[in-house]
Amino acid sequence: MPRSDAFDDLIKDALHTDSITKIGGGSGDISVGVSYRTKEGQEVFVKLNEKSDALLMFRGEEASLKALADTDTITCPRPVKILEELPGGGSALIMTNLALGSSLNARALGEGLARLHLHNLLLLDAGSASAVSKFGFHVPTCCGYISQANKWSDNWLEFFCEKIEFQLSITSSQGGEAISLWNRLKLKVSQLFTGVNVRPSLLHGDLWSGNTGQVPTGPVIFDPASFYGHHEYDLGIASMFGPYSQGNLFAKGYHSLIPKEAGFDKRNQLYQLFHYLNHWSHFGGGYRSSSIAIMKSLL
Repeated sequence: MPRSDAFDDLIKDALHTDSITKIGGGSGDISVGVSYRTKEGQEVFVKLNEKSDALLMFRGEEASLKALADTDTITCPRPVKILEELPGGGSALIMTNLALGSSLNARALGEGLARLHLHNLLLLDAGSASAVSKFGFHVPTCCGYISQANKWSDNWLEFFCEKIEFQLSITSSQGGEAISLWNRLKLKVSQLFTGVNVRPSLLHGDLWSGNTGQVPTGPVIFDPASFYGHHEYDLGIASMFGPYSQGNLFAKGYHSLIPKEAGFDKRNQLYQLFHYLNHWSHFGGGYRSSSIAIMKSLL
């Protein structure tokens, strides 16, 4: 997305400054990112997206970042402001800038994620009025650019199965076998949770290695697609594309605070299934075979 004087003026107005300097930038799979420093020394990171539904995506990310940051369990950017309409179309999200380093303390990241997952559970145990007792989120959030409705539910399995079925509805024109397998698997999903008391934890929602990093004070997470769900859900994509799959330091850190429960490995496959389907929806049929293989394995 090309820069313009009009875009710079929007940034300056949002930051209450009359001078900004670009200090970095790059493109991801979904959005473009640019870092700025104001003459007063404030540093921000701006995500821009030209899609017509970018505003929905950034509102979800803004709400996710606020919720994560408010737990004070693991570092993430603080949202500053959404720019709802950009010159030429699209929207942008301004957040605090993180000066990422080249190394990652994987064990500390695992511990931080576990503290995040425990935060709401401890509030529930304490009978806190601020505890969240349902599964879902107060706004839609996007895993990639596909929206998750996050409608509040008392039942985790119903909530999760609806997520799977929404993904299958996107791929239905080429996913006849996948739909047939899911209809069989859905009848058996409850068996994977025998003896497990699922309670709502605040989740990152898209915790692959590209959404983690390190600053001098410790590990950081960003680009969330948050909602309240089973804490193991975050380990699904983390075991597909890191950090859970990259050695065992992250896993040791995480499970030192939240030990594995019986049946973890099968449920981890189930949670991977959502992300393989989501990648199929985003990037095409190359992820079809992995989606099919997981369902056949679980059956």
